Amino acid sequence: MYEKAVQIAREAHRGQKRKITGEKYFSHPLNVARILREANMPEYVVVAGILHDAVEDTNLTEMDIEREFGKEVARLVAAHTEDKSLSWENRKSHTIQTVKTGDLDVKALIVADKLDNLTSIKYALSSEGERAWTYFKRGYKEQKWYYSSVASVMYEGISKDTAPLFFAQYERLVRTVFRK
Repeated sequence: MYEKAVQIAREAHRGQKRKITGEKYFSHPLNVARILREANMPEYVVVAGILHDAVEDTNLTEMDIEREFGKEVARLVAAHTEDKSLSWENRKSHTIQTVKTGDLDVKALIVADKLDNLTSIKYALSSEGERAWTYFKRGYKEQKWYYSSVASVMYEGISKDTAPLFFAQYERLVRTVFRK
């Protein structure tokens, strides 16, 4: 299932570039899947990591995901997919609420995605300084609110002892990037 997801997502994201680094976008879903795999998450969660932006950013639909990978992968991708018709603030508030109320699989998928995004931001800050914030529709203050809010709710409903180790890594990176 993993290899199939890689092939489909690679093709779907063909030609897309990462906002900050300009590298091929597909490096991001691969990084998210790697984070999830290293945390020993179930295969369907790792596969959702590969596909997490496919519905939002490509021509693939939730129905395509469900048909090819099953209901559980489709559920996770749907939980992660933002409604682009909403404002940035409403989309991010919805994601924060999803992390707060989601099950461990949903939380892990979203936090792994945010961890990889923050890693890219940290890299950009080290090479470009504060100019890195200009790559985003919202700047430092709004990004700090968003990433910090995810960190503040990610343990809701679960024990820190049962959370994947990368949750703690995410918390540390939020403090580092946003100098908390």
